[in-house]
Amino acid sequence: MAHLAEAAAPPARKRSRSLRAVVLVTAALILAYWCVFGWMVYRSPLSYEAIDLDHDGSVSFDEADYVSSFGMRTIYRQGAECIEYFAEKDGHALTLVCPK
Repeated sequence: MAHLAEAAAPPARKRSRSLRAVVLVTAALILAYWCVFGWMVYRSPLSYEAIDLDHDGSVSFDEADYVSSFGMRTIYRQGAECIEYFAEKDGHALTLVCPK
């Protein structure tokens, strides 16, 4: 009977390797998430304040994802040619850049 119990339970070394693999994969996924998030914020031509859509002082992944798909259009304000960045998902204006 003891022989059957030993056969059913995996060796401690094998469990340790499996646990280590799960921890490493989880850590890699978390790192990948933060790298993608950082890249979306870094590559954006918008300022951090413009990306922070709800103005709570921090940029969430949803906000970074929303502004990562942007377009540009030329508009005229008070005789000056300005560039308006807008979200391509819904056309909402994100920020306006005018020459000083």
